[in-house]
Amino acid sequence: MQLRSDLSIPHVVDSNLIPYVDSPTQGVYRRMLDRTGDEVARATTIVKYSPFARFPRHTHGGGEEFVILEGVFSDDLSGDHGPMSYCRHGIGTTHEPWTGEQGAVLLVKLRQMNDRTETPITIIDTESSQEWKNVDEEKRQRLELFSNANTGEHVWMERWEAGFNSQQWTVGEGGEEIFVLKGDMSFSNADGSEDENNKHNCTQGFWIRRPVEWAGKTFYVKSEHGCQLFIKTGHLAMKLDEIR
Repeated sequence: MQLRSDLSIPHVVDSNLIPYVDSPTQGVYRRMLDRTGDEVARATTIVKYSPFARFPRHTHGGGEEFVILEGVFSDDLSGDHGPMSYCRHGIGTTHEPWTGEQGAVLLVKLRQMNDRTETPITIIDTESSQEWKNVDEEKRQRLELFSNANTGEHVWMERWEAGFNSQQWTVGEGGEEIFVLKGDMSFSNADGSEDENNKHNCTQGFWIRRPVEWAGKTFYVKSEHGCQLFIKTGHLAMKLDEIR
């Protein structure tokens, strides 16, 4: 299966408009954002677990990374994860996931790692973390989640207060992905381009992917009511068939 698999093409997608499809496991459903491969795939997906659903034990040959959007997600590798928790299971990790009475909805990225030397498990409860830092601009905070100097991958979250605006959002090296976890954000390209990939109003559930070739592009960004964003850079340039 090939879905938005050409990483040189930018995308702005409202995931709320994508219908859920059945996974091979009863009670587990998917909204696919990008995918290269069939059941074993390099993929970015929103996964919905019904209450008391359980997924069979499996191994992540290319790693797994996820953010809990709703509910509580559990497994026998790293425990229970509540809303807005960030978790990273490295290459070769094995687990058996399940949910309780709340069920869960996750943003999941599969087979997008290539460094076996990184810490095998990273878990951050972003709701209770004391590591949020104010950024230079007013009304903006940032929480570092993961960084790997070997691969150039960098992952973090940002919170923008209502009324935040900046004229200095620059696409990083190695491509960029943004997922709107809460609230609203809008952007427009400083060069005046007005197609949907260069100028858009985004609300909770929007997914943005900007290619490696866009590094250095500058955008004006703002939030009317405030927002929380999940952001990744560098990973789109990695050679995933060359696992270190």
